[in-house]
Amino acid sequence: MKVVIFLSAVVGLLLLNYGCGQTDKESVSPRNVKVVSPHSAGTTITREFNGVVEESRNANLSFRVGGPLVGVFAEEGDFVREGELLASIDPRDYQVQLQAAKAQYHQAKAEYERFKELYKQDKLPVNTFEKLETAFTAAKSSYENAQNALADTRLKAPFSGTVFQKNISNHETIAAGIVVYTIIDIEDLEIVFGVPESIVAEMANTKEVTVDISGKTIAAKVKSVSNKSGEDNLFETRISVQNPDYNEIRPGMNAKVTVETHREALKATSLPVEAIFYNNKKPFVWIYDETTGTVKSRSVQIGRVLSGGYIEVTDGVNKSDKIVSAGVHSLYEDQRVEKVNKL
Repeated sequence: MKVVIFLSAVVGLLLLNYGCGQTDKESVSPRNVKVVSPHSAGTTITREFNGVVEESRNANLSFRVGGPLVGVFAEEGDFVREGELLASIDPRDYQVQLQAAKAQYHQAKAEYERFKELYKQDKLPVNTFEKLETAFTAAKSSYENAQNALADTRLKAPFSGTVFQKNISNHETIAAGIVVYTIIDIEDLEIVFGVPESIVAEMANTKEVTVDISGKTIAAKVKSVSNKSGEDNLFETRISVQNPDYNEIRPGMNAKVTVETHREALKATSLPVEAIFYNNKKPFVWIYDETTGTVKSRSVQIGRVLSGGYIEVTDGVNKSDKIVSAGVHSLYEDQRVEKVNKL
């Protein structure tokens, strides 16, 4: 009788434990997961570089003639327009030279035209006419030179820009060829930065370039890429921008350049970086089975990191696969999950 009672108790405990196990297993709710499909690897890549603002051009200005200055009209830091008068030399001596050259020219011209008619009538020797023609040509050249010399007493800005340096004072006598002003163009600027050889070819297919300078974002265009690398193994790249504010943006400032380069469509696909997890230092993804509502791991091969938080997957997935894109580190094989749009 005691044996029967003991066996009944044992059987009851076993049934109780079995029932509890079934209840615990069935009480586990499917884990919510976000699922994505692979798509073509992004062909637009965004990169950032540090650059320096430079003027697009500069000019060292000098007078072609010498003499005492009678007017200095531009100071360092002034913005001047193309054709604006910067300084002038006393024109008195050059006006006298012009008057003399003009008189000689008109006299030589009159003689040349009068004897030209005689030459056409064969009433003047050839050598005599040639001497008159040479004298007329020389007088004309002297007259034109005198006109140019007088005009050169007035120094004008060759382009719109800022006076970077002034080397003269009014009333001093200067010689021809001495640099009196240095002007830089800050209306059109250039940003200089270096790119590695791996993307030199891509710069030719640049889709968009923007520059951040002094808190302003400006659209830019690639102007040139050097054919030879520098000592730092980078290829000098220049982009051009129009200066939106002469007072705030100046040459010598630092700039952040954002470059979007375009590549041909790739055979590889891409996934969010969060979809990749590692097992024994090898990359894997979780494949979601819509029929069973479970996940299985699959080994993949990955490539470069793309813009927008994506990574290139070169092998292991198909475009029809459904892949878990979040919470991948807390899943296990054949785990039941429920697909949701947002976590």
